[in-house]
Amino acid sequence: MNNEKEVFLYKLKYITAEGNYFIMERNYSIDFIKSFAIFAVVCIHTGTLSGVQIGAIHGDDADFIIDTFARFAVPFFFVASGYLFVQKINSIAEKYPTEKTKQQINYFKKYTLKLVKLWLAWFTFYFLFDLTVKIIETDKTSQGLQTMFTDYIQNVFTWELFYYGTGHSQYHLWFLLALIWSIIILFIFIKIDSLALLAVISLGLNIFGLFGQSYSTILEVNLETRDALFFGLFYIVLGGMLATHLNRVKAAAKRISTYIYIVLIILLSGIQVLEGYVTMKLWEGNAQNYFLATIPLIIILFMTIIKHNKLGKNTMISKIGANAVGIYVAHVFVMKFIGIMMTRFDLAYIEETIGWKLLFTPVVFILAYLMYAGIQILKGFTFQDIKQKISKRKERQSAISEYH
Repeated sequence: MNNEKEVFLYKLKYITAEGNYFIMERNYSIDFIKSFAIFAVVCIHTGTLSGVQIGAIHGDDADFIIDTFARFAVPFFFVASGYLFVQKINSIAEKYPTEKTKQQINYFKKYTLKLVKLWLAWFTFYFLFDLTVKIIETDKTSQGLQTMFTDYIQNVFTWELFYYGTGHSQYHLWFLLALIWSIIILFIFIKIDSLALLAVISLGLNIFGLFGQSYSTILEVNLETRDALFFGLFYIVLGGMLATHLNRVKAAAKRISTYIYIVLIILLSGIQVLEGYVTMKLWEGNAQNYFLATIPLIIILFMTIIKHNKLGKNTMISKIGANAVGIYVAHVFVMKFIGIMMTRFDLAYIEETIGWKLLFTPVVFILAYLMYAGIQILKGFTFQDIKQKISKRKERQSAISEYH
């Protein structure tokens, strides 16, 4: 009886103090937007229209616009991850009020371990893929192979590997590392009840990080700011703040008409492209991974999702979006493999045609999705076979024991 009273008082205090009562409600729109976001990432990496001429339009100029517009994608993935993580953490606090810390730590461990395993698996995959390519391309002498292997190992296994990631074909895996480190920092600040403080700190770091990106002409920062601290953390925390104050955000989101959301998204996307043009083309900035305009753009986009939380429900687009991380980790391999095959068969000249440029991005996208889906099916069969074999072995051993 005392325990039930404690739970009731906890809920009452929680609702009164925070204005939120955390009940997990699936947001189908997140997966729907993820599918477009992951396609945008593929566009960035494939170079879409670079190096071709389309009538009076320079392909490089068109590609720059596509690339800059697509820069909403990675921040969106960070925000979505922070939003869903904190939503789950808060739902655990609501479900297990008397042992919330234990349950939250268990979930945090499970979540981060899953990310670490994902990174480790694909790091190993790309490490072996790059090594295989190097072996094929290296002179088949003991000295040549030994030098290649030594240089490769020294280049890959540096202290930066576990924070920034490494180059070669696995350059895109930096996202998983940034996500892991950002989630760790976020969880620590949640547990010391300082999420608002972290939001202020991470915003300052993100703005400072711009000087290592497109604003380097104003003040050049000699640091890699496409990382957890300057990039991922702020957007992860932003997602966490949206989840923490979800009821207030919902109320605010519903007061804005859908028409206004559409206008704002188009307007802010245009401002982001314009900011990219000024800072990268005119000011000759260092990099264009994120911009100032990205912040309000992502906030408005996510408020749209919160208002319309059933966009794309039960559609193929949402199904693809639910596997966005798989497309992300696999698409660079598909790109590289196609490039290698085109070179091997002396077809590299086709890669400079307009037709190829138009088809390459969607083909990579589709093949990456099919590849990851195939891996999941194969993995499911493999694990199922192993479980069945273990079960049958136990049954045989049990039968033998009973016989004797």
